[in-house]
Amino acid sequence: MFAIVEIYGKQYKVAKGDTLLVDSKIDIEVGKTVKFDNVIAISNEDINIFNPKELDTYTVSVKVLEHKRANKVTIIKKKRRKGYQRKNGHRQDLTMLEIQSIIGSKAKAAAKTTKPAAPKKKAAAKTTKPAAPKKKPAAKKKVVEEKK
Repeated sequence: MFAIVEIYGKQYKVAKGDTLLVDSKIDIEVGKTVKFDNVIAISNEDINIFNPKELDTYTVSVKVLEHKRANKVTIIKKKRRKGYQRKNGHRQDLTMLEIQSIIGSKAKAAAKTTKPAAPKKKAAAKTTKPAAPKKKPAAKKKVVEEKK
C-alpha cells in the first residue's frame, strides 16, 4: 500500500517503512511523530482511491529522524569586461522522516457523514403535444433572361 501526500507544498509517494528527505525544516523535535492529513491518493493492490471525500479519512503518521543541511550550492554572477562579479552560497535545510503508518480512520468517516439527502422526486410528465417539425422554405428559382 502506498499513498501520495502533500508535505509543505510538495507531493511525495510514501509507503510504510520508507525514509524521506523533505526540503524544509520542520519545527518538531527529533523522535516525535507527526500526522499529515493532506492525502492526495491511496493505492493498494486492487483499490485506488482518488476521491477527496473518501481521502479525508486517511492520515499518514511520520516520525522525525533528524534535521540536517544539504551540500552548499555556489551561485556566481559575472559580466565580462564590466568589472561585475558576485559570489553567493546557499545550504538548504532538510528533515529526514520515517513513514510509520498510513491509516484510514472509520471513526473519522462516521463523524463526518451526515443524513443522506432525500431522493428527488421526478417531475410529472407534461401532456402537451409535441411541436410539429418545421418545414424548410421552398427554394427560390432563379430566372435567367436570355439576351436576343
